[in-house]
Amino acid sequence: MQVVKNIPNLLSLSRIALSFGMFFAMKHPLVLFWIIVASGLTDVLDGFLARRLHCESDLGARLDSLGDLVFFSALVLYVVRYQMNIVQKYIVGIYVIFVIKTLSLVVCTIKNHATYSLHTYGNKLTGILVVGAVCLILLTAKGTFTAILVVVGMFSALEELLIMCFYKNPDSNTKSIFLYKKKHE
Repeated sequence: MQVVKNIPNLLSLSRIALSFGMFFAMKHPLVLFWIIVASGLTDVLDGFLARRLHCESDLGARLDSLGDLVFFSALVLYVVRYQMNIVQKYIVGIYVIFVIKTLSLVVCTIKNHATYSLHTYGNKLTGILVVGAVCLILLTAKGTFTAILVVVGMFSALEELLIMCFYKNPDSNTKSIFLYKKKHE
């Protein structure tokens, strides 16, 4: 039974390994597409299985956050290196998201003496849109949905920053600033 309880953590670790594998596949769009899809699935499944198997843990949440950081960093590096011409017109918005997310991590580290991201609905939607947008870029060589992604990403990053600023030690599984008070009062 212990092996089953480790599956969510193994999925998070596999996302990290797959993310590094992306660097070897960047010039092979179809292979890269499937690595991105597999990585995205591990991101969805790790949390889902942790909840279903009742094996949520601080280690699991941190591995998930690390997996997300490595995966999305690899996606950004791919886009910057190989698809910059497609996303160039959205670069200011992408930088704004990066700055807000960085501020959120700094505030979290200073206030909570730990560095982590929140699993808000907005962050989850942004993650889905990032994976979808990059997959569409790979398949069509067009930036379809990138503008929507940037707008959703900005609102999501702002929401996370506000939660980090206004609440002490927010749970990494906080779903939204609008649901925070109800759950934590």
